[in-house]
Amino acid sequence: MSLQSARPALTRQPPPAPQAYVIEVDDDAVGIVVRDSDGYTFHAAASAYYPLDHRRFASAAAAQKAAQALRHDRAKALRGVRQRRAN
Repeated sequence: MSLQSARPALTRQPPPAPQAYVIEVDDDAVGIVVRDSDGYTFHAAASAYYPLDHRRFASAAAAQKAAQALRHDRAKALRGVRQRRAN
């Protein structure tokens, strides 16, 4: 038996997958998602994103899209209020 065959094979293990991601919308950190066995849970960091707080998502990207949609919907609603006040 040679010395080389007696050594265990060294294999590179991939780094563990991140367990949490910061969710940003327009360069603002609005929350984080934490990975668990069932997907990702959103934790809001800004009160405007409380409607998403503790919601579960299939992926971090899905949570990101939901946060962006919430910002878009709020901006659209504010434009409507401003237009009604101007009239």
